Amino acid sequence: MALTACGTGGGSEAAGAQDTDTGEIRAVTHIYGETEIPADPQSVVAVSVTAAPVLLSLDVPVVAAGTTTPSALTDDNGFFAQWAPVAEERGVEPLPGPEISLEAVAAAGPDLIVGNGFGADAVDEATYEKLSEIAPTVVYGEGDVSWVDLTEQYARALDRTDRFEEITGEYDALVEESAARISTEQPVAVLSVTPNGFNVFTAESAQGRLATDLGLTLQELPEDAAADSTQGARTDIVGVAPENADALGDATLLFVNPQGDELDSYLETAPILESLPAWEDERAFTLGPSSFRMDYYSVPLLAERLTEVLPS
Repeated sequence: MALTACGTGGGSEAAGAQDTDTGEIRAVTHIYGETEIPADPQSVVAVSVTAAPVLLSLDVPVVAAGTTTPSALTDDNGFFAQWAPVAEERGVEPLPGPEISLEAVAAAGPDLIVGNGFGADAVDEATYEKLSEIAPTVVYGEGDVSWVDLTEQYARALDRTDRFEEITGEYDALVEESAARISTEQPVAVLSVTPNGFNVFTAESAQGRLATDLGLTLQELPEDAAADSTQGARTDIVGVAPENADALGDATLLFVNPQGDELDSYLETAPILESLPAWEDERAFTLGPSSFRMDYYSVPLLAERLTEVLPS
């Protein structure tokens, strides 16, 4: 099953597989302990902007959600563009962000608060304690959790496992249909560009997992190609210094930078790209702004883009 490659099985225990349903109240285990939540919440607030698409995909009644600074990746509210129309259709109120406003959360009148435990919009333990004074709060996701794992964690906690199974079925169908339209002859390197070099997404990353599920081969990097700089707690991305750019070999280059679709802008940041075979052969492509942050709504967009730039 395609979801095996997405790492679905790893998150079941953390998601509270042993949760007990007591009728009106449901006890769930999350990264900060155990919380009793409504068995059928009707007014859910997603304090982390990246939690919103997970909840929306599971048809959870989200009344308000945190936002990020508006940019080319978002709508005017600060909701990410790939799921912003769904949020608008369902009447989700944008909350001030990216920092959590306790006053705004309380004003939304939640009967349940949810947040992510990793990334720029992570809910730390101190904030969790304050949110818990407003309404029952749960926080899922540690480190590099795939969008599938995170969806499963929330599905188990909120009794949406039937919907989660539908999502996995949709993903399998998407992979099967897209894989038939993609050329897999050439290895690929999925990467972003920074002034310090390249961040190469491995098979453990959400982008890398989709690529391998579609039958693509990721360029293998020599062990000595990694840059001295790290990605913090992330282990699914390898930093490559500019002087080691030849480690990208003959791979087709797939850029996930949210900065735009103009390839020349990448040359301005990393002129050495021009010396790589893929650049000379015009096998360098942008994957669109939504490819940088993977979720239920962005995955189909990335799959479609790959069928466009790597046609069979």
